[in-house]
Amino acid sequence: MSFARRLRTAVLFLVMSGGIAFAAGEVLSRAFHVADRLNGFPRRLFTPTDDPHLPYVLTPGIDISMRGMHVAVNEHGLRGPATTERPAPGVHRILALGDSVTFGEGLEVEAAFPALLEREFAARTGARYEVLNAGVEGYNAEAELAFLRESGLALEPETVVVGFNLNDHDYAPVLGPLGILTRDPAARVSTRSLANVSEFYFLLRWLATTRGRPLGDARTAGFTPRPGERFSDLDRYVSALRKRYYAHPSDGRWQVMVDALRGLGETARAHRLRLVIAILPDGDQVGVPDPDLLPQRKVLAICAEAALDCLDLYPVFAAAAPHGELFFDIMHPNAAGHRLIARALAEHLLGG
Repeated sequence: MSFARRLRTAVLFLVMSGGIAFAAGEVLSRAFHVADRLNGFPRRLFTPTDDPHLPYVLTPGIDISMRGMHVAVNEHGLRGPATTERPAPGVHRILALGDSVTFGEGLEVEAAFPALLEREFAARTGARYEVLNAGVEGYNAEAELAFLRESGLALEPETVVVGFNLNDHDYAPVLGPLGILTRDPAARVSTRSLANVSEFYFLLRWLATTRGRPLGDARTAGFTPRPGERFSDLDRYVSALRKRYYAHPSDGRWQVMVDALRGLGETARAHRLRLVIAILPDGDQVGVPDPDLLPQRKVLAICAEAALDCLDLYPVFAAAAPHGELFFDIMHPNAAGHRLIARALAEHLLGG
């Protein structure tokens, strides 16, 4: 056998062996989800998009446990049980948009305010209501508007509720090459990225970058309050930055937020939907004698100028604060806080 023929045989053998090994690695990676098992950040929860205004969506059909909560995403990319694209006859459908608060960070889906709102309506009216949870961790007002236009309208809601967080002026994170949400827009991966096609390739890249070390738990890393304190120093620092930004908007993020709020109103009016924007307080505004409420005043001014129906939830939280803690951290209400949101929204929607 000539040297050239032996070389071709060796190359062919290596290619076939490599292909078989890669295929086996792909099967095992998909079967056992190794990276997600080692990693505090559940990469499979998110699927990137190529829409410049919508960085990612929840992965339809995913069912995982993360940070102490069970998360099941239905066929429409919504947290919660399966549902039909169109509401059943006689059912009043409400679509709840928002970020991790609407999503129900730290809670089972039944304890998040969209599910509680559905039960409030049933108890108060006796009619059939369905409230869909379209909250997605990290979304801002711009992403919420994009989701409504791209996916939410097709679900034919009668009413849209937006859980507006005071950080909704900020840029939404993007999905980076390790499947982690990042604020670096240059790290955004395309839907055509090999890491989104091959689970094994992603695992090899993740292991090479992290050396197999877990990237941690987003709920606990750096967010532990000191003894006797309600919130961590980092939580308070980020919250103070947020208040300073509202006092002196210094870049294009402000106009993006304003345009998104206006866009929500225009989209709702064009499709004859009722729209309510619920303005969520920060935890450090509640239960203190002299809170900085400038963010609420400025958002309410935008609402008035754009003819938006906005519900300021600060008074509701302030009235309930003496009766117990309402927050997990500065930005995320706990189960008691979500019950307040649901009751306030039900009263507002039924009374309006």
